[in-house]
Amino acid sequence: MFGNLGGMLSQVQNMQESLKQIIIEVTVGEGNVAVTMNGSQNLVNVKVSPEAIQEDVAKLEDLIVEGIKLAQQESRTKVQEEVAKITGINIGNFMNMFKG
Repeated sequence: MFGNLGGMLSQVQNMQESLKQIIIEVTVGEGNVAVTMNGSQNLVNVKVSPEAIQEDVAKLEDLIVEGIKLAQQESRTKVQEEVAKITGINIGNFMNMFKG
């Protein structure tokens, strides 16, 4: 069952560089905040419209947090899909085994 585990782990490790090439962009607040993240979960960019800057600061902060959370979620999903293509393992199900 685990005979090819070493090979699969090697493939996953080699994916680290390619994960940086996966780019996810999400918008929140009717497009007033755009967040860009890569597959390595690194925040690449945050754009805020001039209209959003004129609004309540607390609301703008909430939009930025919401955008980052959404980008992280979509980035994780995309990475899980890519890992599943290579390994045949649904890593999302695997990681859920360790949640309390």
